[in-house]
Amino acid sequence: MVNFNRDSIAGLILLIFSLIFIFYITPDQVEMHKSVAMALSPRLFCYLTGGLLAMLSVIMILLSLKKGGLAATGETRQTSWRPLFRGLLCTAIACAYAALAGLLGFFVSTALAMTVFLVYFGVKKWAGILLFLIIVLGFIYLLFVEALKVVMPDGLFF
Repeated sequence: MVNFNRDSIAGLILLIFSLIFIFYITPDQVEMHKSVAMALSPRLFCYLTGGLLAMLSVIMILLSLKKGGLAATGETRQTSWRPLFRGLLCTAIACAYAALAGLLGFFVSTALAMTVFLVYFGVKKWAGILLFLIIVLGFIYLLFVEALKVVMPDGLFF
């Protein structure tokens, strides 16, 4: 009998996400320019990232199932679901961020998501959060929008 633990469940969730990323999100959302070879296209990096995530997810599942078999022979297993819950909550926040990027705009939704993550992980000083947002979003703007001419999703605000 297969004994699922939280690592195998997390690996399965990551595997499902990576497959959705490879077969649905990338072909639907990442443009393929006809003048650019696949070797240099943005899709290549998405496929590499999705493939790497899928491979690591399978490894995580296999190792957790092997570890689960060892736990049945006397090794102790952790029973806390808090890390898995935190991971699922962060995934839900990231999905909301991706959905809001087209509606509110890249920079506004990124600022909101970063603020939520910073507060969730314990940053209490709003001056630090604001300084962090200014530095990171300024760097992203200068590098991607100005230097590399990457088109960011426009929304209601920016």
